Amino acid sequence: MRFLPGIVLAAILLASTFVSYHVTDAVLAAPGQGYWHTRGVRIYDANNREVHINGLTWYGMETNYWVPAGLDYQSYQRIMLEVKSFGYNSIRLPFSNQLVEQNPIITQKVAANPELVGMHALDFLDRIVEFAHRIGLKIILDDHRSQASTPHTVNKLDEGLWYTESYPDSSWIRDWEFLARRYKGNDAVIGFDLRNEPHTNGPGPWDLYTYKYQGATWGPTNGVDNPATDWRLAAERAGNAVLNINPHLLMFVEGVQLYPDPTRPSGVHTYWWGSILTPVRKYPVVLKVPHQLVYSAHDWGPWKWNMWWFHGMTYESLQKIWNQNWAFIIQNPHASYAAPLWIGEFGTCTNEPQCITDVRPGNQAQWFQYFVRYLREHPQISWSFFALNGRNSNDHMANNGLLNWNWDDLRSVSLQRMLSQIQQDP
Repeated sequence: MRFLPGIVLAAILLASTFVSYHVTDAVLAAPGQGYWHTRGVRIYDANNREVHINGLTWYGMETNYWVPAGLDYQSYQRIMLEVKSFGYNSIRLPFSNQLVEQNPIITQKVAANPELVGMHALDFLDRIVEFAHRIGLKIILDDHRSQASTPHTVNKLDEGLWYTESYPDSSWIRDWEFLARRYKGNDAVIGFDLRNEPHTNGPGPWDLYTYKYQGATWGPTNGVDNPATDWRLAAERAGNAVLNINPHLLMFVEGVQLYPDPTRPSGVHTYWWGSILTPVRKYPVVLKVPHQLVYSAHDWGPWKWNMWWFHGMTYESLQKIWNQNWAFIIQNPHASYAAPLWIGEFGTCTNEPQCITDVRPGNQAQWFQYFVRYLREHPQISWSFFALNGRNSNDHMANNGLLNWNWDDLRSVSLQRMLSQIQQDP
């Protein structure tokens, strides 16, 4: 496992009596300084040194608790220092548009951080960003949903589009502009994940009708484009609005769930939410500021849902699936659509060996080991593991988190050992 010596680990050991953390010369000299930009299919820092996103998603702030999970158990500083000590360089931080627009007051789920009670949520977000800057972590803000989830709807992602009736397209763009202004000049915030998992709402069947009328589309269908559903056009609008304020931010653009394919009996190709990027070949995202676009996909194994391609899977059969849906983007750096690729979410269960090390035909461990192998063999692909969380936002023990239930150590040494194989500096 990779650890940072000295001051970082010493600061972690201070736990609830955390006092301060001093940025060392080594941190300041490390690759990854400043804002990041792209060239071809790779990402570079402000000094034109190649960088790679080795990240974790820390969820919870998208709920109506208004804070990331875990703050009942550890200080936010300790949790962030743990991220740093285990070799990760970034945190993907989900939020809701409701949080941005209402800026509610924090009242609960912060027992280990009592100073946060009574603070506005955006002021606490400022603290996270500032501490990330002090310790050399990068933050990717993720517009996870419009309406904040409640304890009973935390996993109900029923917003297929990037806007709702209560939070329209204009509000979505305005919220991103607000955040761009708020953090302009603080290069800890390197980019915006413009929307989590654009998809098609049920019920099925998944066919051309549901693709066109029940969620996110990409590009024209039969020569006709629908701006109300075309996620590509929305990403361009939001991306251009943000870059007009801060031209140095990375714009992370996910894919869609369905896309027309006349070779399929249903007339559409289906994959994970937000993860079909095949239309990029014909209809790429074009931003007014070049070298700031990163495409993003999410990918999962049979633990998430037992898809047909897991039956009799081999490394070769999975490569074919990944290449078809998203990996093609990095295979030709000179293609007109070429851009860096970030796997914004992937993960595995952590509650049994068959999730990580006990490989059996068709099981989660087999898929996960194949996926890590693929990332190891394609080091130009950045990634963020889902998730950091030892517990979910309702304080239920998480079965897919890097940290344990008390948020003070690893849940699985085997998991960290595998992820350390694909961590790159910074």
